[in-house]
Amino acid sequence: MFKLTAGIVGLLASQLAVAAVGTVSLVPLYQPPAGAAPVSFVVGDFNRDGKPDLAVVDQRSATVRILLGVGNGFFEPWVEYQVGINPVAIAMGDFNNDGKLDLAVASQLSNTLTILLGNGDATFRFFATLEAQGPTSLVIADFNGDGKLDLAVANATSNSVSVWLGIGQGGFRPPLDFRVGENPVFLVAADFNGDGKWDLATANLASNNVSILLGNGTGLFPTVLNFPAGLAPTGLALGDFNGDGKMDLAVLNATGTKSSGFMSTVSVLLGSGHGYFQPPLTSVAAAKGSFILAVDLNNDHKLDLAITDASSNSLKVLLGLGNGFFAPPLNFAVGKGPAWIAPFETGLIVANSLSDTLSVLSIR
Repeated sequence: MFKLTAGIVGLLASQLAVAAVGTVSLVPLYQPPAGAAPVSFVVGDFNRDGKPDLAVVDQRSATVRILLGVGNGFFEPWVEYQVGINPVAIAMGDFNNDGKLDLAVASQLSNTLTILLGNGDATFRFFATLEAQGPTSLVIADFNGDGKLDLAVANATSNSVSVWLGIGQGGFRPPLDFRVGENPVFLVAADFNGDGKWDLATANLASNNVSILLGNGTGLFPTVLNFPAGLAPTGLALGDFNGDGKMDLAVLNATGTKSSGFMSTVSVLLGSGHGYFQPPLTSVAAAKGSFILAVDLNNDHKLDLAITDASSNSLKVLLGLGNGFFAPPLNFAVGKGPAWIAPFETGLIVANSLSDTLSVLSIR
């Protein structure tokens, strides 16, 4: 008598879910210019007119470019600001508690973080330069619960995460350093163990794993746990991918194995709710993936994945099945060298580093 194993049952369930998942269409609206090698950006209302604006990191010119939103997904150039050498990441928040959005920019080759304080009219003023150690990614949160925003930065050269506790006037205390895996290149913040305190996770390119830093609510992260991912993890996306109410991680791996045709893969690490994760569920994602975003694109209340593919100048969309698995990728053309994605109004924006443009896409 034929006996169904748990693995076969799971595979059959996934195949049935794929058949019912439906589809999504991303329609290109236009491609505005975005400076010299845009590699990252944030979306915020910098002039407080109710329309979302962009702050774009231009790597080749070592600047941050402000693009004013004029509505319906269109932008006009405004101002730009010089930052450090080889800027790679940007984050925004109100660092001096004046109700206006400020910016922090990580520049990898100059080993600096540039703090720009907002004036509320989409212009900024230079405030400070912080010394880092090959910064690759940064996040902003209140890690010690004092009502003032703090900074956490992944340092590729020192294999560490540095935490700068904010003093509420735009400045920060000296950094606290925490050891992680080798060559951390991406950083996210979430509550992984359900204690109501901020934790951190890094994608470690050289050690093929993810480091989880459990916070104690004082700005310290005394417990660091490492979990295997795929080969050369370069990106992280947060979300509850199996609907159990616990935070999971989707890890973008730059390199696949022979079985994946050496294509980039996604490893989904399902969370336990206590800071631990199950062994990764891995699927093929793209030929050369560089950035990953979790977002519900087809409005089915299940998180999907959007991944930039630099080899085909496209955006790959993997529709979520709600059980930690995803449907085969859908392909949407964008500009050359796509490097970053963010939700915007009723669609997505993609930064194209080689064509010096943004792709504004509408969900249909």
